Parts: sequence; C-alpha cells; structure tokens
Amino acid sequence: TTLTFGEFDKELRVRAVFPSTGGPYPLIVFSHGNGCSPGLYAGFADHWASRGYVVLQPTHMDSRDLGFTMKGVTLEIMTKVVSSRPRDVQFILESLDDLEDKVPGLAGKIDASRLIAAGHSMGAGTAMTLNGVVMTNPVDNFTLSSDEDRFEILILISEPSNNRIMPEEPWRLARVPTLIVTGSEDFSTTGARDGVKSKSAWYLPADAERPDQPRHYLFMDGSNHYFGGVICREDIPGSGPLDFDALNISNGVTTAFLDAYIKSDEAAMAFLGSGEIGALTNKRATLERR
Repeated sequence: TTLTFGEFDKELRVRAVFPSTGGPYPLIVFSHGNGCSPGLYAGFADHWASRGYVVLQPTHMDSRDLGFTMKGVTLEIMTKVVSSRPRDVQFILESLDDLEDKVPGLAGKIDASRLIAAGHSMGAGTAMTLNGVVMTNPVDNFTLSSDEDRFEILILISEPSNNRIMPEEPWRLARVPTLIVTGSEDFSTTGARDGVKSKSAWYLPADAERPDQPRHYLFMDGSNHYFGGVICREDIPGSGPLDFDALNISNGVTTAFLDAYIKSDEAAMAFLGSGEIGALTNKRATLERR
C-alpha cells in the first residue's frame, strides 16, 4: 500500500506482513539497504510474521524499485536520502491508523506499545539513528540524529563498522538492547576489507554517551553482506551462492532476541547466553555479548 507523505512530496510505499489471526502483535519496522528491494527481505519479514510479529517495510527514495541508482548521485542527493530515511520510519508510526484502514486484515493487529527498529546495511544505519546514534559527515558537517524514543530494541543486519565510510562500532551509542548480525565476508560495495576507513568517513561525537545496554553479536563464518543474494539484491558480483543457511541461522537468533526482550520469554533469553549456537550450526556461528 502507499501513504501520502507531504513532507517529502511523495507516496511512501509500505509492505505489510502479519499473522492472519489473533493480535495485537509487536511491530517491527524494517529499513532496507541502499539500492535494495524491500521484497528481497521477505525471508526475514515473513518469518517474523509467522512467529507473532507485524512487519512494516518502507520503500525509501533510494530503492531500486523506484529506479534509483548511485550513478551520478551528488552529496546533496545522498544527504537527502539519509535524512529522509528516518523520517519515513517515523511517518509510518504516525500513520498506523491509516495503514490499518488501507491494508485488509491489518486492523487490530498492531500493538503500538511494543516497537522494534530493524534494518540491513544503510537500513541498519537508519535504525541506529532512531535509537540514539549520532553521526557527522566531515565533508559537509551534516549531522544525522533523531530524538525518537519509541523503540524498545534494535536489530542490525550487517556490521556497520565493516563499511569504509562508517565509524567503528557506532551501535555502542544505541540506547536500547541491540542485536548485530554479521559474518566473515560481510562487506558492502563500500566495504573496508582492509580495515582502512575513508578520509570522508562519518564520525561519532567525541563526548557521545555509550549506554550500558545488552549487545548481542551473531557472527557467521562465510556469511556475506547479501547472504549470497538472498537479501537486498541479487545482482552483486561475487554474492553467490545463495546462502539460505545464513538466513535460517539469523532468523533463529533474531526471533530469540525478539522473544527475549519483547515477550519476556525466559527460554529465549537463556538461549542467547547459552553458547548453544555453535553446536546447532556445526560451529559455523557464534553468539556473544559485546
């Protein structure tokens, strides 16, 4: 469905996935990666919906579904992209009644008191911004921040530190419990495989507070930024083969994280700290606190 978003003079597309019966359910707002298609995250969204969550996915202005490409993109355009993304998410929260009217079967399904921010790649940056992370672009001194405080937890699909233009471990500034999902090959097209940051890398405030919040870190050997093309986009050179195993591992851990912190599920919380993930994945994955 679409929402008329006057602030940016656009129709904001929203993909909605939710259980067919029961409710209300906690709400996950998922932000896609740069140049990506929201539909290619169905592996996450549909799974979460099957486990008792409503998932809403905005189509940001930099989605390939809207014809966006990075060719010829200026700093001014990218500043508009990164600043509009958090507002897209907030506008969805402001438009839940409208969405319930527009989407058949959605009425009564959303528990707006239990909100989760999630995202992949640039979408992870969007989700972080909505949960206390402040970053500045040294090229034009544009600072990305938000006073949003409605989300209870944060899920980051990709390690932002692996990007050449991102600061180290920006998620440590998040003011809510956070899960980071990453792997040994988790680098985007602007990845920092050599560990060297760009001279124009965004930076965190020198006096930024680092809240004492739980941070769970899922690491999968061999997993790349796109799970081999299972998520985000299918046309990245070298992204194959399709890594559904990484998706399944991620789904299991993200669901445990959701259930532990949103539904107060004691068994899920125990799993997060148990170390069982190694045996369950033939030592491919580790899950630790950071």
